[in-house]
Amino acid sequence: MIRKLSALLVAGLCFATAFSQQLIPKKVTITASLEHADSSSPRAMVFNFLNPFIRNRKSAAFDEHNRLASSEEMIFTQNMTIMYNDRFINLLVKPGDSVHLSVDGALLKTPGFQWLTISGNNAEASKQVNLWHYYFSTHFTKTFQPPVSIKTMLDSVKTVYRQCTTALDSYAAVNHLLPEVKQWAINDIRYTISYWASDHLTTQDSVTKQIRYDHPLFADVFFDQYSPKGFASMMFPYHLSNYASTLVKTDSNISRLQQQMQYREAAERALKLLSKEKKSLSRDYMLFNFLSGYLAKSPEILDSLANLEQLFSDKLTYQYLRKAEVFARNPSFSERPIAGLSYLNNDVSETDIPSVGIFQYLANRYRGKIIYLDIYATWCVPCLQEMEYMPALKARLDTSKITFVNLCIQSEADNWKALVKKKNLQGENYFLGEDASKMFMGMYRIEGFPTYMLLNKNGLLQTARAPRPSEQPVFLKVINDLIGQ
Repeated sequence: MIRKLSALLVAGLCFATAFSQQLIPKKVTITASLEHADSSSPRAMVFNFLNPFIRNRKSAAFDEHNRLASSEEMIFTQNMTIMYNDRFINLLVKPGDSVHLSVDGALLKTPGFQWLTISGNNAEASKQVNLWHYYFSTHFTKTFQPPVSIKTMLDSVKTVYRQCTTALDSYAAVNHLLPEVKQWAINDIRYTISYWASDHLTTQDSVTKQIRYDHPLFADVFFDQYSPKGFASMMFPYHLSNYASTLVKTDSNISRLQQQMQYREAAERALKLLSKEKKSLSRDYMLFNFLSGYLAKSPEILDSLANLEQLFSDKLTYQYLRKAEVFARNPSFSERPIAGLSYLNNDVSETDIPSVGIFQYLANRYRGKIIYLDIYATWCVPCLQEMEYMPALKARLDTSKITFVNLCIQSEADNWKALVKKKNLQGENYFLGEDASKMFMGMYRIEGFPTYMLLNKNGLLQTARAPRPSEQPVFLKVINDLIGQ
């Protein structure tokens, strides 16, 4: 018992010391090999390195030697994910790590991860994190009832936390979890529960009908949200984002200014709220997340905000924001041909399109037209909700000068065709298969679903984060301005 306690204390001390130092980015490299592959074996992976200050995924396909590699700059010891074989592989990586994944194609249809071998830096920790995460995600979830008060909600959160950590204790004893893995899992449980509870960040009083913002719940000491240790969990940035977005909503003028596209004024008011948060890496992320959302709408906005750099606790996090600005000002992708694109004809037959660079293909096919690209998945509820706004918007646009392209990815082909028919989905309908979807997501920096992009009439990317259909005034202005150019 004394030996185990000492190990925990040492692991905790190392963990705390690592976070007390200035952030130093180092590459994490993932390599993979595929053995016993056949024609049914998936040949692409999507890498979510999950550096919270770098908003893009990466993808890679196995080459003729059945090998691939990808790398990204990391600043925290944390979990990252890899999409392959309809699974999320979770790894626990430290900046500078090199990890290798061996995939046995003959075992891909077996349960769990019998087909996967992890080697390299911290391999045992990654193996344990992967198996625990899979166990936890398939055995635990919680839907919270609308809270009567912040106290009752916090009591419910703590009850669920105790249930999950009790299960972790049992699992850890049977599976001999490393101390650092158990510590990571406790941290991850805390912010996963925050994610489950986030549906109630905004609550409408049943009697007064007034909106109550419950962000104080998520700032409770229980969540320890100003500690950099939170960044060990990929769920922590969601926690900070949910808290900050609801905090900003307490100033109704910010929403009004956004609708009027007065982004500088809106940002200044939001920064006044966010700057009252404790100066920390957590606040850095809140600032980064909020301002990077404005960059697509107003790429020049950072230069209009006084003393912005002084709000950040670490120079590196501010530099990441400036890097995001560079892409917003000059959005572009290095295209490579992708095989697996299909087009749905009016008679519901499919046309397979040869390996192409997607944007170049669309620009050539719809030459001289603005292209509004809706990238969605059939299982994505927000994607389907956004589609409901489109018919009314199209009626207010000169559709002779714009083409609406619906690109379905990460979905089953039969579900795609059924959805197009059920929703009578107007526009040009395309589909990418499994490997093609993965390559597209990495190549075109798809952060999530839905994603909207705009190509101008010269076939050049105008923005990688176009307005959603539900943002009607902004949507119409942005597109009409492009039509008028």
